[in-house]
Amino acid sequence: PYSNSARGTRYEDDLRAFAEEHKESEQGHLDLLEEVLDVEEHSAMLPAWRVSGIALGFASTFFCPRGMYLTTEAVESFVEEHYGCQIRRLTDEIARGGGKKYAANNNDTGKCDLISKKELLGMLQHCCEDEVEHKDEARERAAEGPLPWFPWVDTTWQLFVGVGSGLAANVAKRI
Repeated sequence: PYSNSARGTRYEDDLRAFAEEHKESEQGHLDLLEEVLDVEEHSAMLPAWRVSGIALGFASTFFCPRGMYLTTEAVESFVEEHYGCQIRRLTDEIARGGGKKYAANNNDTGKCDLISKKELLGMLQHCCEDEVEHKDEARERAAEGPLPWFPWVDTTWQLFVGVGSGLAANVAKRI
C-alpha cells in the first residue's frame, strides 16, 4: 500500500508541475493576444470562461488526476484547430496582398501601433506550436495511466470537452 501512495504522490506532484508550466505558457499567450486586441474586442464572456475553466479543471481531476491530461489534450486539440483556421485565413489575406498592417495596442503608451500581418501570423504560429506541444505532452502523460475502467470513458469525456470548447468559442464570437 505504501508504494501505491508514494506513486500517487509523485503522480500528483507531476500533475501540479504540468499545470503550473502550462498556466505560465497560457498567460504568455494571453499577454501576446492582449497586445494586438483592443479592449472592445475582448469577449464579454471572459469572466464566465475563467469560472468555467476552474470548474472544468476541478471536474477533470475529481475521480483521477489523469483526467487533467485528457482534458488538456481535448482542449488543446480544439485550440490547435482554432488557431489553424485563423492562420489559414491570415495566410490567404497576406497572399492576396490584403491589408499590410494590423493595429495593435501598445500598453506602454496607450496608443495603437501598427504591426505587419506577417508579424501577427508569426505570433499565431508560435502560439499554435506551443498548444500542439501541450496536447502531445498531455497525451503522453495520460497514456502512463491509471487507465479508465471502461475505454469509452476517455472518448466520451474528450468529446464533451471538445464540443464544449467549440460552443464556447462560437458564443465568444457573438458576445
